[in-house]
Amino acid sequence: MSWQNGLRAKILFDEPLSKHTTLRVGPKAGLWIEPYDVQALRNVLRKAQTNKKGYLVIGFGSKLLIKKKKIPLAIHLGSANFTRCIARGTDIIAGAGVALPKLIRTAYEHNLGGLEFLSGIPATVAGAVMLNAGVSWPKRIELGSFVSWLKVMDKNGKVKTLGRKDLRFGYRSSNLKDYIILGVKFRLGKRKKMFIKSRMQKFRNYRLKTQGSGSRSAGCIFKNPDAESSGRLIDLCGLKGRRIGDALISRKHANFIVNQGDASPNDILALMRLTQEEVKKRFKVKLEPEIEVI
Repeated sequence: MSWQNGLRAKILFDEPLSKHTTLRVGPKAGLWIEPYDVQALRNVLRKAQTNKKGYLVIGFGSKLLIKKKKIPLAIHLGSANFTRCIARGTDIIAGAGVALPKLIRTAYEHNLGGLEFLSGIPATVAGAVMLNAGVSWPKRIELGSFVSWLKVMDKNGKVKTLGRKDLRFGYRSSNLKDYIILGVKFRLGKRKKMFIKSRMQKFRNYRLKTQGSGSRSAGCIFKNPDAESSGRLIDLCGLKGRRIGDALISRKHANFIVNQGDASPNDILALMRLTQEEVKKRFKVKLEPEIEVI
């Protein structure tokens, strides 16, 4: 009998992870499991541990580059129990698998402002909180500052609630990597719909103007160094349009690497290394990846 039998979950075999990352790159997952609820997730973790199965928790896959040849188990929190989004007063409680457009729309419908800067970012709530998604234009705003509490599960299946005092958010980072985020409570403020809509459009327009749309990318590949823009440094190195295989440094935004067709993880990694070497050589600056490489 296979270890996954009896799990309350959607289960797929040999699922291409290229279908689940925005770079459209990745190996197959031996098992793709979407637990139906928290108890089902706990059972998946316990069975995986008993059977010595390593696993990857994946949301929208928008900041992910998988160089491994195969992933034994991918866990995705996409069932109805993880995609609820409810407004209560000036708070929104959102499941891990809620897509950011749904989160922003719920806030708008209830006259709750603050999250407009997320407009145009392809991610789930869990991924965005884990990475402390944000913008630096026109000023720095980050998602972590809106988090009131988190419900998480540790690797042993224990559920706990983390309050503000337990949370540490940094630039594109958090202290949550050892947990699976189950749900988040955001503390927002009352705003007029016209104001919220205007700001949503403002951020969408900015992203369209500076980044373009529709490309297979992972957004910004590198973090910005202190008081500097990685995109500007890469551009000054003359690297826009540089290509390795089907991986291309975007001509629109130099901190984006685009999959032009059938780029491999090695193509993208080679282009990342080339970029780091050129920027280091010219500016004595070490670029740190913003994406997660597995």
